[in-house]
Amino acid sequence: MNDPKGTTFEELVKDVILLDDVMLSIRSDGAIAEVRLEKDTPFRIRELWATIGDEKGAWHVHVNIQEAKEAKFIIESSEDGRKRYSIRFFNSENRLVLRVNFMKMYTAGNEVIKESLTRYENLFSKYGKKETIVLHT
Repeated sequence: MNDPKGTTFEELVKDVILLDDVMLSIRSDGAIAEVRLEKDTPFRIRELWATIGDEKGAWHVHVNIQEAKEAKFIIESSEDGRKRYSIRFFNSENRLVLRVNFMKMYTAGNEVIKESLTRYENLFSKYGKKETIVLHT
């Protein structure tokens, strides 16, 4: 992005929720919550907290935007030969706050789905093809 103020958590998440086939995951000691996002999932920020999802609906997630200091675009190889694509948000102590997983990247025959890969690559390009982005509040 060519924004002199830098990228914010809000900007990046707003772009993510416009996409199909993404899932949030949040890990705590002993548990992982996974939520498949629907395109145009509700999102708002009030003071220091972002809310992803509808507070009156079946689920929602609160994220302290001051804690999300950095976003990393990550591509990693798995044992089955496939690559996994995600964006991970970290705090100032480099602890994972939130993870966005890109789903449905391969066919049953293990072929990359071009449209799915393009979703990830377009977002990566929009943010300057930087693997790590320092987030501003």
